[in-house]
Amino acid sequence: MKILYIITGLRFGGAEKLLYLTCKQLREKYGAEIRVIYFDPYAPMRSLFAGLPVQTILLRRNPALLPRLLLHIRRERYNVVHTHLIHADIYGRLAALLAGPSASPAVFSTVHDLDWFRWQKGLYFYLVRKIDYWLSLPQRSHVIAISQSVRNLLIEKQNYSAQKIVLLYNAIEVATDVAPKPSQPQVIRCLYLGRLVKKKNIPCLIHALALLRAPNLLLTIVGEGEEEAALKQLVKDLNLTSLIHFHPATLEVAPYYQQSDIFILPSSYEGLGIVILEAFSHRLPVIGSNVHGITELLADDRGLLFDNGDPVDLAERIKTLLQNPEKRTYYGNRGYEYVQRHHDIQHYVAKLVDLYAEAKADRAKA
Repeated sequence: MKILYIITGLRFGGAEKLLYLTCKQLREKYGAEIRVIYFDPYAPMRSLFAGLPVQTILLRRNPALLPRLLLHIRRERYNVVHTHLIHADIYGRLAALLAGPSASPAVFSTVHDLDWFRWQKGLYFYLVRKIDYWLSLPQRSHVIAISQSVRNLLIEKQNYSAQKIVLLYNAIEVATDVAPKPSQPQVIRCLYLGRLVKKKNIPCLIHALALLRAPNLLLTIVGEGEEEAALKQLVKDLNLTSLIHFHPATLEVAPYYQQSDIFILPSSYEGLGIVILEAFSHRLPVIGSNVHGITELLADDRGLLFDNGDPVDLAERIKTLLQNPEKRTYYGNRGYEYVQRHHDIQHYVAKLVDLYAEAKADRAKA
């Protein structure tokens, strides 16, 4: 099978992690021939793809992008063109659908998030939604939602047909032989790992730590983004520099999970949250905001939810786990058992390969 993946960028992010793990499984277990095209020159994850090996091609976003994509797809005759993230969804699907009958790959788009353009008002956002919707309509165009929340949004906000959307939850490589966390460490270490952007609502987490000011409670923030300077200044203004430490984004995230006792995701909106799956995989109890995507993962008593944007409520949830080691162990075990059963990348890729095969069979019948 010859597959082209098109993604907006190869930065540190959940979509990029999912794509890397997908390519790894497809190469190792299915012998697929894979190329990845990306648009953003800042690509720290590119080295991981090179190690598979999977060829990555940078095509910058400019007026020549669409014709270059179109010519590439026509020349290479891919069986599948699969896009991730909205800019890649627009350019990649349009090029694949225009490639003509001689190429005619099956076209897939994975919708990762409850992104800005899907709910904001204004002509620009309306046009992006419409184009995204129109590109989903052709018979050989297939849509994958990473969570029920994302699927519902596509149906309710963009009028997607429910029959057009396949639900395929995000997945990770589940850590094995993970020992339970110490029940009574001298210091409780909280962790946030992800982008430092407004949608992640990290000030809410910082203000919660300011309310607690517990000397045996530390927070590590790992990531990069446009909010980094403002967040560091907020920590300084609140006199929390001894309790909150920043670390740069990295490809080596496992040590941070291993060294932590609680994982916290305070996002204002979230498609699913691969970082929660990673935390589950390391037996970390998770606290998350009660927004779509996060609530799906923490349902059925798999974690603690706090009112979105409320640092007082978040502080109470942190205090609950700080003062109750048995609850930390309980939630850590619940999450670990869940991610093993439902979010293993091997099962995800097997289902994805089935979807590709079904699309190929449908094309043959057409």
